[in-house]
Amino acid sequence: MKKIIAGMMIVSSIVCAASIDVAKAQVKWTAFKTPAKIAVGGSFDDVKFKFGTPNKTQSLESQLNNATATIDIMKVNTADAGRDETLRKSFFEHFNKKDPIKVTFKDVIEGKGKGTILANVRMNGKTQKVPMQYEIAGGKIIAKGVLDLSLFGLENARASLQNAVKDLHENLTWSQVEIAFEAPVK
Repeated sequence: MKKIIAGMMIVSSIVCAASIDVAKAQVKWTAFKTPAKIAVGGSFDDVKFKFGTPNKTQSLESQLNNATATIDIMKVNTADAGRDETLRKSFFEHFNKKDPIKVTFKDVIEGKGKGTILANVRMNGKTQKVPMQYEIAGGKIIAKGVLDLSLFGLENARASLQNAVKDLHENLTWSQVEIAFEAPVK
């Protein structure tokens, strides 16, 4: 009997081991420039996360469902101060609503090391649903999706950015932006 209970405890500790390291969670993005669609990546330095409380099994689904991220758009970080300033002045300053971006995860489906999330993204006063796929790899959860700036009424902001960097972008700044959520899993 003791062996059965000990075995059950070992199995349950293995199954219940997934929890998100909230302190190291990040929001990243990849935008694209030029007709060759060259990637330009970045993140935001001020993101406030709220995750669900792990249930008895500490499923990722319980932590991700209804989780939110509130993102200060003026704290953009591309590791290039000049580019960051250009993004602030020529893109984010042209939003109609300069409220933080708000993301809420819904309809999380957890598979074996993979899953899906429907991210409700509120930006520029508009909300759109962005499907995301996630995978657990290398001790991290990485969720990715693609949003289209035009669905958020950001045509003028994108045109402003494209005009400011037309030579660098060869007169093309793409409207699709890959978004990603990354966090270590303990």
